[in-house]
Amino acid sequence: MRGSFTNQIVGLVRFSYPALNGFTRVPADLAVLTAQLYDPARLARRFHLFEHLTLPSLLAQTDPDFQTLFVIGTDLPEPARDRLQAAIAPLAGGRIVALEPMLHYGATQKAFAVLRDARASHVTSFRLDDDDALDCGFIARLRATAAALLPVATDRPLVISANRGFFLRQAPGGNELIDVVEKLPLGVGLAMVVPQVSDENIFRRNHRLVPQYYNTFTDADTPAFIRSVHRDNDSQPTTSGISHQMTKAEIKTAIETHFPFTLAAIEAL
Repeated sequence: MRGSFTNQIVGLVRFSYPALNGFTRVPADLAVLTAQLYDPARLARRFHLFEHLTLPSLLAQTDPDFQTLFVIGTDLPEPARDRLQAAIAPLAGGRIVALEPMLHYGATQKAFAVLRDARASHVTSFRLDDDDALDCGFIARLRATAAALLPVATDRPLVISANRGFFLRQAPGGNELIDVVEKLPLGVGLAMVVPQVSDENIFRRNHRLVPQYYNTFTDADTPAFIRSVHRDNDSQPTTSGISHQMTKAEIKTAIETHFPFTLAAIEAL
């Protein structure tokens, strides 16, 4: 990575997209998969978390110079598509990309190609699920970290991750917010910097395995994410490091310092 550095930052959020692979629990029949993804009760739960957790965290970024792709299936029910379009309207750089069902990584490549800016020297792709949140300084920190690592990087992809944050466990008896420090990369906000000529993006490898394939920098200082844990998770959320190290008061301070939420609002989701 040499020469003048201009960084295009693009996030990708999959909103109930019926990929042909990539799910931990995927039915063999595409019709069964789409029926599950588009079940009205499930979509209502997804919208609740998206509108109250994910989207507010994107709108609250201190650095607004980024773009976000929202990947949906071409057959997402029209009321859901209209609701999604209305929800993201205030987000500068937000765009829906509707794709036919296809293999997961190919779908992400096709989506990122929509916004490729040939004027940028590099593209930083980051991933975010439609039920998780990023801290308010995520984009600003990502931009600064990529620039700082440029002198020691090569022309190979560079991955930037964060391992400190929170798990929000939803349960009928009440939600619980748990502090975690992961020892393996988590998918929330995981990012990859590549030269503009490359079509590789952060979805190329399983998020837990990226250090096996790429030079990876991990920020262990900033509480950077809130990951929701609930009945609709495709994979079984587990921590790979330590947890439950903070008091309730410390969690409250961290949430209200780094995220656009109060602790009470998060616990009420």
